[in-house]
Amino acid sequence: MTGKFQATHAALIGIILAVSAYITQSAVRARASMDNLIVVAPVAALIALICIVLIVAPLLKARDPEAKAKPAPDTALWGDILLLAGFAAFCYALTHIGFDLATFLFVWGGVVMSGGRGWWQPPVFAAIFTALLVYGFGSLFPYPMLTLVL
Repeated sequence: MTGKFQATHAALIGIILAVSAYITQSAVRARASMDNLIVVAPVAALIALICIVLIVAPLLKARDPEAKAKPAPDTALWGDILLLAGFAAFCYALTHIGFDLATFLFVWGGVVMSGGRGWWQPPVFAAIFTALLVYGFGSLFPYPMLTLVL
């Protein structure tokens, strides 16, 4: 990187920060007690820290004279758009086909998009991740999630 952000990356970081701030503000306005903020406040702080690192790291890398600037391929934009479309489909599927199946399909697709080449490793990883996520969330939050299999 040359110290510049692609427009899609800057937009995504801005959206993430705006949604995180809105959710945190909504939780504080609803009830500013420790019970209500036990999950929201640490996650919001972690999201803010990750976004700061994502912004600062390329700027520090640009100062390094040995770091060679490699132009971003034109397909990076289409990959970002495909990933955002997949996430939108995942959010829609959560309430229509169930949390477990939607998570399984999204993780499987993400592993394949990230370069998972095997025919059995991506679905096995997606199944293990989904089971841990569904049972982990189920033990943390007493809210009944719509699930199809688990």
